[in-house]
Amino acid sequence: MGEWAVRLPFAIGGVLAVYFAIRVFTRWFGPTTGLLTGAFIAFLEFPLIYSQIARPYGAGLLFSMMMTWFWTRLLFDEKPKSLVAVAYAITAAACMYTHYFSFLFALIVGITGLFFLSRKTLPYYIGAGVVAALLFTPHIYITLNHLSIGGVGLWLAKPENNWLLTHIWYIFNESVWIALIACALVLASFIYAFRSLRLSRFHFFSLIFFAVPFLTGFFYSRMVNPVLQHSVLIFTFPFLIALLFSFADKLPSRITSVVVIFVLFAGTFQTIAGNRYYSKQHFGEFRGVAEAIDLWNRTYGEQNITRAVSVNNPWYLDFYFDRTTGGRTSFSQYENRGGLHLDTLARILDTCRTPYFIYAWTKQVPFEVNDMILARFPCVAGQVNFDELSEATLFSKLSMNCINEKPDTLYKDTFEPGILKIDSLEYSPGYKGLASDLLKGMPIGYQGNLIATVDVFSDTAETGALLVVSFEDENGESVKWQGARADLFCRPGYWSKVRLTVPPGDEKIINTHTKVYFWNPKKSKLLIKNLTITLEKPVISNNQMLTK
Repeated sequence: MGEWAVRLPFAIGGVLAVYFAIRVFTRWFGPTTGLLTGAFIAFLEFPLIYSQIARPYGAGLLFSMMMTWFWTRLLFDEKPKSLVAVAYAITAAACMYTHYFSFLFALIVGITGLFFLSRKTLPYYIGAGVVAALLFTPHIYITLNHLSIGGVGLWLAKPENNWLLTHIWYIFNESVWIALIACALVLASFIYAFRSLRLSRFHFFSLIFFAVPFLTGFFYSRMVNPVLQHSVLIFTFPFLIALLFSFADKLPSRITSVVVIFVLFAGTFQTIAGNRYYSKQHFGEFRGVAEAIDLWNRTYGEQNITRAVSVNNPWYLDFYFDRTTGGRTSFSQYENRGGLHLDTLARILDTCRTPYFIYAWTKQVPFEVNDMILARFPCVAGQVNFDELSEATLFSKLSMNCINEKPDTLYKDTFEPGILKIDSLEYSPGYKGLASDLLKGMPIGYQGNLIATVDVFSDTAETGALLVVSFEDENGESVKWQGARADLFCRPGYWSKVRLTVPPGDEKIINTHTKVYFWNPKKSKLLIKNLTITLEKPVISNNQMLTK
């Protein structure tokens, strides 16, 4: 169960994918194209990272290249062989089992081959297709079950019209240097191939094998359910690379070896040094989160801390807790997708009696979570953040050892004579003015969150009231509107603080007309005081503590 053992088969798959890609595109376009395509697959961050994790993508890339190799031999060798047909059937079935986009690719390849059959290849090809289909039949029940669940469309956004351009930019490491190298190779290839420029069926194959999966995913995501993301196109991206360099064999033979070696070393250097491949965070962190929680448990006492987390499966964290000094620990909540999960978190916060509260996430959580906790545990005693992909925070009711700085007050309404009864009011008094006026006097370049708070007293748990921050343009049209449900903060019979954070970096709101008020649409019997707007600096995480 060591990480290296779990990941090793996928790493081997990624290496072998390079080999089969070279074989395929050498057969299709020539050795220079094959080597350049293999070089790019070897050093680009996109295939590299997905070949080093235990996910279907690295294995699927290997199966896709293997299937294409045996498909090519089955159709275009002079004499079809039974062994090649069997290999094509097995690798096609492997693609079908690995991922639904590699399944789609296998289907596209299989249909394309029907138009290039000869009398000799017909029985081998049809037989291989039937065998592949039969091999997949045990999975049909699972497929139908998958289709009934919903999947990534529950959290994945629909692709924008320029998604393909962003994907190609992502493929090339989002690097100007890699893009320039690729463009230079394409341009040089066209110059040397200009007089003998001729498109072959393999150009057609490369185009449709890359374009059709993308178009299918794009339109399905726009019209039915979002499924398109970078990772699902890994099975076919080599065809784009090969298509770009398909005329590279027209380059002078005396320089091709130098070109390939230069590309390989330059690309590898850019990935490692330029893109900081081995130092930056690629995915959500589990080990660091588990180690931080274990450290806090041992430092402050496990019995003094209430813990909650949002994670796909507790096993991911338990795997690393088993390797910590303190071992596994308990959590009051394991997931938060909003809605009723927020209500559950509110009950946990209101009923816990510990001076500390830990909240961790390895997948994004609703923005209300942080406000709900800070309203009850205003001190941040520790935090580790892994490039906004995962985080663990230790909150405290105690004022000692706070790492969050005291916020700067921009506006405060105390509601003369100090407490406002609003059971007959739908809207409370509040702030109304330009957003830029709130920030007057603040240093240029000051970074922080706008925080609105109000103290509320209620006799009931369900009030239906909200603390609202709205931004409108000069015509009164809404630019941005945010509301914090008072029910997530109010504890019946007590004064409770309702808190709402407006994230930084939204330049659209700087010159807007801003309103901050308490909205009581049901005209519930409520008391409010101290409507305040502050500017709060972000917490500086301390990941170094895990190495001490």
